[in-house]
Amino acid sequence: MKQREISIDALKFFAVLLITNSHMEPLYGEYSQLATGGAIGDVLFFFCSGFTLFLGQERRFDNYYKRRINRIYPTVLMWALMASVFFRQQYNMAYIVLYGGGWFVSCIMIYYVILHFIRKFAFNHLKDVFYFFALLTLVWYWLIDKPIGYNMYGATYFKWCHYFLFMLLGAILGSHPTQRKIDLKIDIFKLIGCIILFYCILIVGRKSEMLHNLQVVSLLPLLGTTYYFYKVCKSNALKSLYDSRIVGAIMKTISGLCFEVYLVQGVLFTDRFNRFFPLNIFIVFVIILIVAYLLRCMGRWFSQTFKDGDYEWKKVFMLY
Repeated sequence: MKQREISIDALKFFAVLLITNSHMEPLYGEYSQLATGGAIGDVLFFFCSGFTLFLGQERRFDNYYKRRINRIYPTVLMWALMASVFFRQQYNMAYIVLYGGGWFVSCIMIYYVILHFIRKFAFNHLKDVFYFFALLTLVWYWLIDKPIGYNMYGATYFKWCHYFLFMLLGAILGSHPTQRKIDLKIDIFKLIGCIILFYCILIVGRKSEMLHNLQVVSLLPLLGTTYYFYKVCKSNALKSLYDSRIVGAIMKTISGLCFEVYLVQGVLFTDRFNRFFPLNIFIVFVIILIVAYLLRCMGRWFSQTFKDGDYEWKKVFMLY
C-alpha cells in the first residue's frame, strides 16, 4: 500500500475494544449485560482482513500463504510459551499451537485459502461470490438444529460460514476503492440504527420459539453496521483524531495490537479489582495491552531469529 488506510486502523481499534468488552462479564458484576459487542468486533476484524488482502499485489499461493503463516504463527508459538511459563497454561500448549489459541485463528487461516482462489479466479465477480455465500449461509442455517436460546454468534461452527460474508464485504470494498460520499451525522445515525436493529432481532430470535428461525436476519443490520462503521472511520473527523498526537498514538497502538490482544485477554480477566468499578475495566484493559505488547515483541524476535540477517531491534520493540 502506497498510503496507509487510516479507516482500517480505526476499525481495528474499535474491534479490539468491542471484542475485549464482550469477554469482560466477570468485571461488570451485576451489570454483566454490558459485556457485549463481540459479534460486531469480530465482523469488523474480518472486514479489515478482507479489505487489506485485496489492497496488496496478487502472489502465488505458496508465497501468499507463507506470508500469512509468518504473520500469525510466530506470535501463536510465543503465546504458547508465555501462557505456559507465566499463566500456568502448560497443559494447554498443544491446543494453543494446533488451534492458534482459539477458533478465530483456525477460521481465518481457512478463509485465507478460500479468498486467495476467489481473487485468482473470480476477482471480477466478487458480488456474485458474495451472493453465493449468502445463499449458502441461509441453507446452512435452515438445516442446523436450533434449540431455544441458540446463538448463531456463539460457540457454533455455523459462524464459520456467515462470518466469511464480512471478509468478502471487505474484499469488495478493498478491491474497488471508490470515493464514497460521507455525511458524518447521517452515517452515524444509520450506524446506530443498524446496531439497535441487530440487537433487537438477536434478542427476539433467541427468546421466541416462534421467531427463533428469524435470527439469521440479523446478518442484514450487521452488514449495515460494518459498512457504516467503515464510512464513519473514513470521515475527516476520525482522520483528525487519528492524526492528533495523543489520541492518534492510542488508536495506532491499540489497533496494532489487535491480534495479540485477542490471544492474551482470556487469561487476564479477573474480578480482583471489582471494588474499584468501573475503574477496574480500565485497569484490566491496560494490563491486557501491556501483555499484548510484550507478546508482539517476542513474536517479532522469534520471527527474525529464523531469517537471514542481523536482528533489527528497533522493529522488535517498535510501538506501532
